[in-house]
Amino acid sequence: MLVPIVLSIVILISGVIRFLQMKSNYEANQIKLEACIDIGGTVVIEQKHVLALSSATCEES
Repeated sequence: MLVPIVLSIVILISGVIRFLQMKSNYEANQIKLEACIDIGGTVVIEQKHVLALSSATCEES
């Protein structure tokens, strides 16, 4: 009876942690991308696989 409860809590906690990572990554990328657009650069967003966080870079033209 205790195992399903513990497993549910672990899944819930890992989901919250992943959500917070995605939010933090989004905010960091947003700052980079706005700065890139301000200087007239080209924004490149890359994601290695479905579960990976995306990375943003700026290519100056």
